[in-house]
Amino acid sequence: MSISYIVFPLKSCKSYHPYSFPWTRHMTFLCGRGGVYALGAVAANYCRDQQRRDFYLDSFLEVARDRDLPIGPEDGGFGMSYDLLYGRAGFLWAALFINKHLGAETVPNDLLMPVVAAVLAGGRAGSSVNTACPLMYRWHGTRYWGAAHGLAGILHVLLHFPTLSRDDIEDVKGTLRYMMSNRFPHSGNYPVSEGNPRCNLVQWSHGATGIGITLCKASEMLPNDREFRDAAIEAGEVVWKSGLVKKVGLADGVAGNTYAFLSLYRLTGESIYLDRAKAFASCLYHNQRNALNLSPSIGADSTYSLFQGLAGVACLWFDLLAPEKSKFPGYEI
Repeated sequence: MSISYIVFPLKSCKSYHPYSFPWTRHMTFLCGRGGVYALGAVAANYCRDQQRRDFYLDSFLEVARDRDLPIGPEDGGFGMSYDLLYGRAGFLWAALFINKHLGAETVPNDLLMPVVAAVLAGGRAGSSVNTACPLMYRWHGTRYWGAAHGLAGILHVLLHFPTLSRDDIEDVKGTLRYMMSNRFPHSGNYPVSEGNPRCNLVQWSHGATGIGITLCKASEMLPNDREFRDAAIEAGEVVWKSGLVKKVGLADGVAGNTYAFLSLYRLTGESIYLDRAKAFASCLYHNQRNALNLSPSIGADSTYSLFQGLAGVACLWFDLLAPEKSKFPGYEI
């Protein structure tokens, strides 16, 4: 199917009133207008449709100029959240996606770096209640650690900005070290949130999977700090032991857990991680239908969705055809 089939339905999305649908209230790649415009611009560019490319890009730049994005605590407000799904990290990811496919500075740094500064300022303000961790964020009152709403997702995005100052990098590294030092000693898994004693989730949204993928990125960007590579490998062991969960999707299922092995394969080049990815994918192939039927949270609308259903599984199988180029959809760039 031609990618042009993606482009034309997307254009109608911009005609909706900003509060007609929940996604329009957010600016992120996964859950908001930012994702619609970013994907539209990239798809139109691949179709060589300059008019629609400019339409989507202008729409995204309009979002990027929102005055709330660069407001940090020192400017008098927290306002917008910071997480990947609904907050400023999710907006920054959408901008990084555009710049990867359309060229550096397509979304200029003078729009992005103030938002990065606001994210860092928000984390420092949030850490004032826990001085052992340089950066900390709340989502609906809870200090989450995972990729969807917490530290792992925010740090993963920050690691894509090579122009961070030395102090900024040290705070990112210090936050990762804090998380690594507060793993559950008996399992090696990570808490869902600050102070949460339960060790029951191994998935992308919460636990070792999402944090492990972020640690892979940290190892890539900070190769002189061997501790991040070691911690990423240890997180992979947790996923191998406990990651064959009941659900299938990227967010909280086996497909998402499989990407932890693909990240480790790209990082280390060791075939054991590709073998483990293939083993998990094989289980998905043979058990996908049963898994969907056993998942009470998977409704009819989500059966084929990217993060909860079979679309994410399909992405995984395609990535296994060229594992050295694999990327977790909506997370790795």
